[in-house]
Amino acid sequence: MRRGTAPGKPGFHEHIVEVGAKLLASAGYEGFTMRRLAHDAGCSPMALYRHFPNKESLIVHLCRELYVGYSATVKRELDSTDDAWERLRRLIAAVIQFADKYPDHYSLIFLVRHPDPAVVEEREQLGHEFLSQIQNVVLLVLPQSTPKRIVRMRLQQMLACLHGTAALLIAHPGAYRLTRQKAIRNAEAAIQRILTEEPSSAESQ
Repeated sequence: MRRGTAPGKPGFHEHIVEVGAKLLASAGYEGFTMRRLAHDAGCSPMALYRHFPNKESLIVHLCRELYVGYSATVKRELDSTDDAWERLRRLIAAVIQFADKYPDHYSLIFLVRHPDPAVVEEREQLGHEFLSQIQNVVLLVLPQSTPKRIVRMRLQQMLACLHGTAALLIAHPGAYRLTRQKAIRNAEAAIQRILTEEPSSAESQ
């Protein structure tokens, strides 16, 4: 164990998070246990519970840590161009890449419900942050005169397409012959159609 990572010493909390992030990425949600984390972190399970009351609270923390870093990276990429459609393409690519690289994190944040209300609330907060980021890009692409109800509808359609593509890439890439790049291309093409089509008579009412 590295200096400063022993239980009760400064730096141990960060040590748990660092080792936990590696374990979740390698073993996935089902393979992640507090006992296995304790082994990898070089401590007892009880030492972990002094920092996190259960597995779920730790995993939610890990997901938030990763998402915050990911979100900051995406924001830097989006801010580096003034072209609205290029921003959208970069956002789509970033979401698909995140889902492909961190499937368990992505699923836990965006796709999987949990019976614990506190966990649901935490994940909902991450979802709202993600939604706000996408909405800002969509507003730049759509005409300024687009009614708010159409903006909300297009945003919902876009999210269904984006999360659906990511879910297929995570769960059934072989069945749909999906690679990361193909998933990005498919999502880009579908979302471009969604955002450029004229509202139907039913949508306009």
